[in-house]
Amino acid sequence: MRKFMRTRSPPPPPLHAHPNGVGAVRDELHSSLSRCGGGGSQASSGGCPSGGAAGGALFEDDEFPASRRSLGDARLTAVRWRRPHELSACPRFRGDELAEGEAAPSPHDVVRCVPRHAVVTTCMSCTPPGHKSNRQRVRRWSAELGPLGCARLRAAAAALAPTPRLLDRAAPPQGFRDHYCGAFRFHFWVFGTWREVRVDDRLPERGGCLLGAHAANHDYTLPLLEKAYAKLYGSYGALRGGSVARALQDLSGGVVQSFSLRAQPRALTYQVLNSGVPRSTLLVASAGKRARAPLRPGAPYCVAGLARVRGAEGAGGAPDAALVRLRAPAGGAWAGAWSPASAEWRALAPPDRDLLAASAAHPGDFWMSFNDFVQSFSELELVHVGPDDWLLEPALQTRRPWRAVLARRRWRRGYNAGGPPGAPTAAANPTFAVQLPAKCHVVVSVTQQYAPEPAKLRAIGFAVYEAGAGRAPLDVTHESRAREVVTFFTLPAGRYLVVPHTRRAHTDAAFLLRILTDEQSDVWEVNEDNVIVRDVAGELRDGEALPAAARAALARLAAREADARELDARALRAALRRVWRHCLCAPPSRELCRALVALRDRALRGAVRARDVPALVALLAYWRGAFLRGAGAASCGPPLRSAYALRGLLWAAGVTASNKVLECLVLRFARGVLLSEEGYVMALARLHLAHERYRSLDNKIKSNPLSLEEMILMTIYS
Repeated sequence: MRKFMRTRSPPPPPLHAHPNGVGAVRDELHSSLSRCGGGGSQASSGGCPSGGAAGGALFEDDEFPASRRSLGDARLTAVRWRRPHELSACPRFRGDELAEGEAAPSPHDVVRCVPRHAVVTTCMSCTPPGHKSNRQRVRRWSAELGPLGCARLRAAAAALAPTPRLLDRAAPPQGFRDHYCGAFRFHFWVFGTWREVRVDDRLPERGGCLLGAHAANHDYTLPLLEKAYAKLYGSYGALRGGSVARALQDLSGGVVQSFSLRAQPRALTYQVLNSGVPRSTLLVASAGKRARAPLRPGAPYCVAGLARVRGAEGAGGAPDAALVRLRAPAGGAWAGAWSPASAEWRALAPPDRDLLAASAAHPGDFWMSFNDFVQSFSELELVHVGPDDWLLEPALQTRRPWRAVLARRRWRRGYNAGGPPGAPTAAANPTFAVQLPAKCHVVVSVTQQYAPEPAKLRAIGFAVYEAGAGRAPLDVTHESRAREVVTFFTLPAGRYLVVPHTRRAHTDAAFLLRILTDEQSDVWEVNEDNVIVRDVAGELRDGEALPAAARAALARLAAREADARELDARALRAALRRVWRHCLCAPPSRELCRALVALRDRALRGAVRARDVPALVALLAYWRGAFLRGAGAASCGPPLRSAYALRGLLWAAGVTASNKVLECLVLRFARGVLLSEEGYVMALARLHLAHERYRSLDNKIKSNPLSLEEMILMTIYS
């Protein structure tokens, strides 16, 4: 059984960038004046490698330069790149909130925040301590967008605002205060790892307006986050055409599942909400373009709770109402039915009204009916958060955590890239078993390896089977060219098989499998041990099992080589070329003879004894029979077999191999998706040799540092 590791956020590998190294820089290009709130203990060195600016020079990112290439849109002209201090009197970042009790800056301090020759488009004093209102937080994520602005990133960041610890990982607190050097760092989730992206704070503007996200209330968190995101994907222009789901995953690292509320039954939508709300899952609804005011089209709304209330007093049996509690992190609270000013709200019984009001006491929370919810919103994103992030985020710890396993694997041509269910080679696909002791909610995600830069995605999917219940799968996802395919199940107790696949067989690609369950479960990869089930080499010692013609040929060979007591690889090849028709499908090669010598040469003489040749011929004849009993020939001429059938061919020869060993055998001895008889015999010879070496080493060394699999892998490539 292979162990899986839990989902964890490893330290992000840095992307290299460096200060420009220039000691003296003109004021109109860089500002090196003191920043607002000069005395604070909060670390705000941002992405500075040394914690501050070197020689007064502000950081310039050569990997993402202030040029048209970074814009990704050749139509934009007259673009200037300016730092926040050249655009605002007192720019702010998420790490610049003043500490409680710290003195507010004086007007003189505010003036000193403005570098000489700076163009100040707005003028507001820094926020006094303790007055960071919810309205200001809302403005941070509801800023206007320029022609290069990414609305999906803005929506994803706003959706994560109620979980500040998760957002802190993507956009760590930093700012324009002490040790400011013009560099900011961010982290994005890329195929299972957190990648650090460091950028300078030069932002593209034209006519005094930023081309990307604007800075609301002098807060440059979103513009700088957007710049780092553009660097990750190559340019600002590359951010077009993305999705909220992709941005949510890039910022959170969670398993993200998308639903179209207009395309599925309402009962299923309510079931999804009812299953997701109590668990460590963020539910983010997006308002459609025709959303009723004051709902903001495209803005994210987080589903925070569900309720069912009795009909209004005196209604005489009015039906119960299903309500959805939402939170508007970017503003735009609902003002329709079931809002505090509505007739439905006033008609509620006082105890019910008080209970609903208490649960929606958070700023930006509101209630609306489930029917209004499905009519007002078009998309629903489910962000399933793993157990480590659940521990990290206090806002989620009132919910039920997921249990998670993660496996990094790949589809390899000739080994396990078997294609979709129904393909001739589908049985070779990687298979994972899930044992559920009780009824359980299960989330299965398969993510293919991708590059943030534009790249062609393959069509992938997975099938779920009930073990021992027949060949028909319980569910097969529709193969899509998405980077992640996700399905949410409710399964009874039992054992299930998850089989990731590609739409086309023989496709090489890496993938990341994540399985989340809300109950204790066991997950493992279906595998085999490395075992010699039948020691054929030990049984066929004298060649008596050979047919009469073969024994006669060996007798003639023995008479011819009567004086030879030992045969090296060259002599063995010459001998086998006289009898190869009795044991092989083609004359032996020099490499095959070397492998046979190594198999029988326990004394390390570089040769085999002449009396061992009949046993070698009998062994080769047995292996040839196993090879020919396999699947039908793949082509005319020398017999070839599908490399996907190697596991069965090894079993026919009395050997089993683990998945890793089988993969290495295919890499070493197969040619694409085909396996020749010589490749098959070479694989068997290497396996038997590795087992013999391991037994010998195990007998000599009490604490053998090598495992059998390690020994086999070393022998395959020796």
